[in-house]
Amino acid sequence: MLRHYEQADTILPDGINLLDEVFTEILTDKGLPRDCEAAARIATALFSIYLSGVRERDRLRQMVEVG
Repeated sequence: MLRHYEQADTILPDGINLLDEVFTEILTDKGLPRDCEAAARIATALFSIYLSGVRERDRLRQMVEVG
């Protein structure tokens, strides 16, 4: 059986999908377009939090909204 492990500095397709879904949810909740400065800050924070090891949707949202 083949196993794959996501490295700390790698984001696989499932991770990209999760980040996009969380990003879209946050922008919708805040009424922000994707192409504004606030959205760029949110995206940067999401990637940083994800790369630190957080993979749970609710936790990602919490950490971005607190930060």
